[in-house]
Amino acid sequence: MTDPTTPRVLTIAGSDVSGGAGLAADLKMINEYGAFGTAVVTCVVTFDPDDSFGHVINFLDTDLIVQQLESTLAIHDFSVIKSGMLGSVESALALADRLRENELPYVFDPVLVCKGSGTMVDLKDLFVENLVPLATVITPNLEEAATLTGADPIESIDEMVTAARAIKAMGAKHVVVKGGARLAGPDAIDVLLEETESGERVTVLTAPKAHEKLVNGAGCSFASSIAAGLATGLDVAEAARSAKARIAHGIASSLTNATGVDSLFHPASRVQPQEGLFVTVEEYGADD
Repeated sequence: MTDPTTPRVLTIAGSDVSGGAGLAADLKMINEYGAFGTAVVTCVVTFDPDDSFGHVINFLDTDLIVQQLESTLAIHDFSVIKSGMLGSVESALALADRLRENELPYVFDPVLVCKGSGTMVDLKDLFVENLVPLATVITPNLEEAATLTGADPIESIDEMVTAARAIKAMGAKHVVVKGGARLAGPDAIDVLLEETESGERVTVLTAPKAHEKLVNGAGCSFASSIAAGLATGLDVAEAARSAKARIAHGIASSLTNATGVDSLFHPASRVQPQEGLFVTVEEYGADD
């Protein structure tokens, strides 16, 4: 018997053939929550084994992206929309138009750079003007947060909080700045800035680093985990904590491959949870 109440999440992202990131990662994470996921493909990311497995990104025509988007929005009633790599100005504007029409909760992972490629897609101004104000939750990493705000490289929790406040001032309702394992020290750290009835609330989410290796897919999977959490009834704080835990376990059980950047193992928290791995949530400035 079909269940019309099953949460449905749409991801708009690139297809990464390594399987650890992009829409493959999103759909795996959405499934972990018992939600139903569909995908709009914006580009295909391959790797050149003759050039140190460098990224090769081929973007789809905007008309085809829009056709996918309109088709899936007509087929399903979605609980949440999540976007990752959009690839072109035209694609991003098309998404913004559909978001304004549907007014659905929107998790925005503002992908400006592909990990390991050093190639930036110049969409900053368009993101700030058109998509950031529509975001229920925006999830930049340190580099993306610095780019969006025009800040120097972010190297501390205080600087993460400053960036989160600046991004919220652009119109986003809630902000997660993903520090992950990039900050110095033994812990992987993320900052959540929430809009509440009584004003802002800033919390710091911490988990011990499992290792120092780069892991492909951690960032986009964090965002899709938040989207799936929201779709299944969690509030923003609960969704962020759940995402933090699932990604931490996925990193701890990451899979090696020929590219030199591990692949996140999405079901790790369910099938092989790491003993002693826990998430700490503390209010920012509580010790001041």
